[in-house]
Amino acid sequence: MNNEIFVGVWSVYQKRPPQTLKKRITGKYIKPYELTVFETDYNLHEYDNLPHIPVAARVRTVFRDDTANELTRAILAHLKYTGNFGARVNTTGIYDRKAGKYRTANAQKGMADISAIIAGKAVQIEIKAGKDRPRADQLKVQEKYRAAGGIYEFVHNFAEYIKLYQRITGKTNFIEK
Repeated sequence: MNNEIFVGVWSVYQKRPPQTLKKRITGKYIKPYELTVFETDYNLHEYDNLPHIPVAARVRTVFRDDTANELTRAILAHLKYTGNFGARVNTTGIYDRKAGKYRTANAQKGMADISAIIAGKAVQIEIKAGKDRPRADQLKVQEKYRAAGGIYEFVHNFAEYIKLYQRITGKTNFIEK
């Protein structure tokens, strides 16, 4: 057994051992201002077309931007909310149990995580959370996409996405439908 310090109590009822002190997340998550404003407005108007649902029974949607999946979910919700189009592109392979390996997807390497149309412009948004950095194939696709007249950007947080959205639309109010 190694000399790492374990946090938590290990018991036979737990399915996995507790995380080491090194792996624990340090610091408290602070939601960006832009995401707080969008989340508030989204929750105020989410049930506009469903007035028969009582206020006490309405579920509040919470957005975050500290992981790639959460940031993608927030961006897709914003695109839909503002009347634009956005779809998640799955470029990962599918695990084949019989072969014991991943089968490659039919997507081109380097394609972005989100394919969108914002204000009539073709936009590709690649999510980069944490220490994730652009790969060489993503940079090549970015260059080709821009040469064809599209917009291909790397986004690290919701505030960066809002700046991109405002640059494309020319609107200062990013929650305007």
